[in-house]
Parts: sequence; C-alpha cells; structure tokens
Amino acid sequence: MKSEDSYNSGLVLKVVGISYYQLNYWAKIGFIKPSVKQGGKKSRRRYSFTDLVRLKTAKELLDNGISLQKIRKAINYLKKYDPQIKEPLVQLKFLTNGKSIFTLTKDPKKVIDILNKNQLVWSIAIGKISQNTKQKVKNLQNSN
Repeated sequence: MKSEDSYNSGLVLKVVGISYYQLNYWAKIGFIKPSVKQGGKKSRRRYSFTDLVRLKTAKELLDNGISLQKIRKAINYLKKYDPQIKEPLVQLKFLTNGKSIFTLTKDPKKVIDILNKNQLVWSIAIGKISQNTKQKVKNLQNSN
C-alpha cells in the first residue's frame, strides 16, 4: 500500500471523531491497530481506509451505548462463529438497542443477538404490516 493510500493519526481523529487517547489505547490493547504502519519511536502510525471504517463502526457502537468490552466480545464471537468473517466491523451490518449487538444473517429475515450466544431474533417489517392492515380495514369498510 502506498503512503498516499494511508492516513495519519490526525486525519483519523477528525474522520472518526475519537480522541487521541482512545486511538492510542485501542492500538495499545490490540482492539484496532493501524494495519499500514504500527509506528514507533521514530515513525508514526498509518491507517488504511479499512481501519477507518473499523474505527468508525466501533465509535458508532460506543455512541449507541455498547461498551468496548461488549464490542470486543462480539467481534471475537463472530470470528469464531463464522471464520469467513475476517473483518466483522467492516463486513457486517450491526443493529443495537444499547444493551446488545445484533447482526444480520445470510437470511435477511433473521437477525442474531451476538452477545446472547447466537440467540435468533426475528425481524418484523412494521411498515408492511401497517400497509396491509390499513388495506384490510379499507376493504372491510367498503364491503359493509
């Protein structure tokens, strides 16, 4: 990867909206490390676009009430549950209620509650139910 295809910490902070302390801490604990250049005493960290997406997804989950511990638990579970998922924070679509993390499965009607041991959650399209109900009421009123 060319250096122009990578991003320094300053740009990452502005794009993702986290503090330098958070970025540094996440790299230090191995949560999200810079994939282009780790940095050291005389070199600075460089992040890929994929790193930016991972960081931004993690930030969104945090902003929606999910702790870093729960995010890490979910990522570890997903990697174990489906080894084809190399980058959960980049590849998957997440939903949250502020207490748990849900992800879509290959079947778009099924959602998995990741933090509750793969508990299956059914999604219900309220808009479609509302339209069908409205139409049924209208049909019944017209038939009277």
